[in-house]
Amino acid sequence: MPSARTHDLITIATGVALAPITYRMLSERALFGHAEAMRLTIWLVGAHLISGILFSPDLDLDSAIDDRWGVLRWIWRPYMRVVPHRHFWSHSLVFAPLLRLAYFYVVITGLIFLSVWGLAALGVVVPDYHLQLFMSLRRLIAANPEVSIALLAGFCSGSAAHTVADWAVTSGKQLLARLGLRIRRDYSRHDDSIHRRLFR
Repeated sequence: MPSARTHDLITIATGVALAPITYRMLSERALFGHAEAMRLTIWLVGAHLISGILFSPDLDLDSAIDDRWGVLRWIWRPYMRVVPHRHFWSHSLVFAPLLRLAYFYVVITGLIFLSVWGLAALGVVVPDYHLQLFMSLRRLIAANPEVSIALLAGFCSGSAAHTVADWAVTSGKQLLARLGLRIRRDYSRHDDSIHRRLFR
């Protein structure tokens, strides 16, 4: 499979290509003016880049991707243990990125809840931030449905760029093998620790 660096380049290139296409599609609709089309395009492309670079399908592996989370990389350890690599749960076009987003939300909400509970057990009264986060997100989504759709579309497209590249390499190798050609470069260990050091 392509390396983490190659996947990053694919994410950036597809984000750059997506920007004018999205802007043109939105600005041609009667519902959106040019300023609103530009704003939604920025949200979509931003979500595309964040999804492909930080929320990559390869978060199901101990790889260069989870290292990008720095001290917070432990957040993805349970996800790695539960989600099989290159499976529907991690590499599908729509379900997998939404699963990662939901997982991240649950982990963050859980951490906030545990912090509030721990402080309350010590006698420190703090607001119920986990519920406030939920209500704030709900209000934001209700007040900005177009932005919410743009963010979700971008989040799915960023993940899809990675998944489609993996599919293309796998299918390409199989096709070339049927034609009697052999790929000399071995992608089978593209995410192990040696490869991570080479492409970091």
